[in-house]
Amino acid sequence: MHVMSWQQDRNSARSVTQLALIVVVALAAIACSDPGEPTDRPSASSSPTTTMVETRPSLTEEEAPDWIGEVVNLHDLANEACFNRYSWVQDERLVEIDTLVPCDGPHQFEIYHLAQHPARRGAPWPGDREMDAFATAECYNAFRGFVGTIYELSEFVLGFLVPRQTDFEHDVAQFRGVHCYVFNADGTEMFDSARGSLR
Repeated sequence: MHVMSWQQDRNSARSVTQLALIVVVALAAIACSDPGEPTDRPSASSSPTTTMVETRPSLTEEEAPDWIGEVVNLHDLANEACFNRYSWVQDERLVEIDTLVPCDGPHQFEIYHLAQHPARRGAPWPGDREMDAFATAECYNAFRGFVGTIYELSEFVLGFLVPRQTDFEHDVAQFRGVHCYVFNADGTEMFDSARGSLR
């Protein structure tokens, strides 16, 4: 057992006293500082008083783009289908559409794997986190078999489409489908299929 000597005990007490003195001096300096100096913490009077309506950015109206392909619901697309996404602002609302396009031409995304969540019939919505975790695992595990290289070395980024809670819990449809897709990390268009591209 280590026992502190009297000299060590006295030195420790002196250190504690010195530390306390430093803290007192620092607090005094802060209290005596010029109140006109800027501080990092805003005062109560400097809190914002604007309303949500005033701070909301206005959306610039845009014309619908000239899209290519047939407008589709992505949930209806089959494996290895390619699609584009277009978005614009109309009546202060963001409008998005997806179009089915040939994979041998320019396209933004390609579906490479379809999966079904294993929840039993009539099961409640498992939650966003569970659905995202399931989709991430499914898409990651299928990536190498499609592209031909592991995800960490690929030029592509994976994404996925999961069902909404209302579709998942619907009495008749009970949609469980997950669509995995790839796209270029830099946002440029893809040409030809990513299958076996080793990219």
